[in-house]
Amino acid sequence: MNRPEIRQWRAESVDTKEDLDLAGLLVLVASGDHQAFERVYGQLAGPVYGLVRQVMRDPAQSEEIAQEVLLEIWRTATRFDPAKGSPAAWALTIAHRRAV
Repeated sequence: MNRPEIRQWRAESVDTKEDLDLAGLLVLVASGDHQAFERVYGQLAGPVYGLVRQVMRDPAQSEEIAQEVLLEIWRTATRFDPAKGSPAAWALTIAHRRAV
């Protein structure tokens, strides 16, 4: 699949979850919702990679660490507590700790 096809596929796969913010999506991810994780991934992959890239400097290692972070987000979404901070801050904290 090339990039335009991926974008179109992502747009078509989104259903009523369109109105949810990142915190709402993480609640769905915690329950195992793959489509919600796809949206979370789409919103967080760039910032996570960018942060890891600043710490690591090596593009290949940065990609690997970013993938590990996103996998950890999938596995530990139940631990996210909106009372403690934003979803982006939570994800970027995980990314920074992993990169360091």
